[in-house]
Amino acid sequence: SIYSFCHKKYLTIFCCSFLVHMIKMQLCMKQCMCTLLTDISMVLSSCRVAEIFVGLLEDMWLGRSSSCAPVEAKSVLCSILPQFNNYLQQDAQELLLSLLNTLHDNLKKVRQDQNRNCATAPRDSTIVSHLFEGQLSYRTLCMHCNYQTHSTQTFTVLSIPIPPAIIKSRLYDCLSLFFERTVLTGGEQMLCSVCGLRRETGVLTCLEKPPEILMLHLKRWNHAGHLNMGHYTALCHNALSQTWHSFDDLVVREVQDSLVQSPNAYLLLYSRKRFQKPKIHGLGAL
Repeated sequence: SIYSFCHKKYLTIFCCSFLVHMIKMQLCMKQCMCTLLTDISMVLSSCRVAEIFVGLLEDMWLGRSSSCAPVEAKSVLCSILPQFNNYLQQDAQELLLSLLNTLHDNLKKVRQDQNRNCATAPRDSTIVSHLFEGQLSYRTLCMHCNYQTHSTQTFTVLSIPIPPAIIKSRLYDCLSLFFERTVLTGGEQMLCSVCGLRRETGVLTCLEKPPEILMLHLKRWNHAGHLNMGHYTALCHNALSQTWHSFDDLVVREVQDSLVQSPNAYLLLYSRKRFQKPKIHGLGAL
């Protein structure tokens, strides 16, 4: 199951390939009480992105070569996201969000068509939101009258800051800074509905609902190369063999666990559950 990608954004494509095998599994498992899901081939015919990624996934899991080039997937994505149809340097986090949003919108349309006659069916939920969406809660406190408010916000990627005062920051330090209580002053003061005036406001952010797959974006520009050219590399864990592999275009190699932690990290992905082998016909014989 070792594979690599010959495009600099293969990290994003790997994430979405994993996502699509989950789409295939979910479409087979989830049923509405008043109607069954249509055959997956009908679903995929309505969603070109999912169709391409299912093919890419099968090529990665069932292919006999050690690498595969997502040429067709890149072509389809660039036709949908023209801002990436060039050889300029692009941000991997921006591409990942654009791709997930596009896939979510396409699958949502398919879900709405399937559940048109089912009033109780969730119309805005897809495998994308199921896997990647979490929820933050915000509590605000008026520093003058102590009036409190509570609100929530859905997120897909958490963009966390790097503490400037710490030379060797840990992930814990970045998360602590992100969730640290802040006080809004000056032009950032919030309007207090009790006071009727803008007051200094304390804001406390909490993780109310963690996603199945947590994506963390370290707020910095970091890639291999220089200002005129460069590319991203990835370190991915193979849950079946319990080994880590480095992906650098066509070069794929196993690496020791001790080399996984790197000061060059930009996007981090964590799964709440252990990865399960996708149910693809012919995979069991490998």
